[in-house]
Order: sequence, then C-alpha cells, then structure tokens
Amino acid sequence: MKNKAIISIGSNEHRTANVKEVMEILTKHFPTIRFSTPQLTEPVDMPEDAKAFLNLIALFETDLDRETLEAELKKLETKLGRDHDDDEEGIIPMDLDIIEWNDEVYKPQDMVRPYVVAGLDELDEL
Repeated sequence: MKNKAIISIGSNEHRTANVKEVMEILTKHFPTIRFSTPQLTEPVDMPEDAKAFLNLIALFETDLDRETLEAELKKLETKLGRDHDDDEEGIIPMDLDIIEWNDEVYKPQDMVRPYVVAGLDELDEL
C-alpha cells in the first residue's frame, strides 16, 4: 500500500539554490511528487536577525514507512548543510518536516501557516 505524505520545505541560507536542489533530489526519489509555489516568509520563533525563509510544501506517495521517510529527510537536511548547532543562530540551510501522513496531521501548528494553507489549496488538498 502506498503512503501519502505532505512535507514542508524551508530554507533561509542559500535558500534558492537549496530549495532547487532538494526539489531535484526529491523528484528523483518520488517521480509523482508535486510542489507548491515557493513563498518568501518571515522567520517564526527564530532570533531577531534571522533571514527570511523560502518555504513550500510537497505532496507525494511512497512505499516507505513514516519512520524511514523521516530518517531519509533528516539525512537530506544534513547533506544540504543543516547543522542543528546553527539553529540557535537562525541559520537553517534546509528544513524538511512531515506535516501530514495518510491524512493524519503531525504538525498542526504548521497547518495554519499561510504558505502551507496556500500550498494545500494550490495542490487541491484542502
């Protein structure tokens, strides 16, 4: 059985290049993936001098279970420069989170963010 995943994608360090690269990598692994239009957003719960984010969501089906997908997304974050020691400084080269899995919401606080609402609407998932 295929699992349906919706993930959030965000970057505020080399954001355009990192988002482009992650979209290419995810497309290779999940050929039917669909992406929302990226939006520039102000940082939330970050240091005052943190840079704006480029955010979007993606929808795809996978044979992976949730735990395996989450581990793969975290590896991809690291590949694209994520170092959790930099989080306190507001430097986030790549942030990938499963926000919904098989219609079960995992990050309710993210589901109301404007880029998520707009992305779900764009991908006809509202």
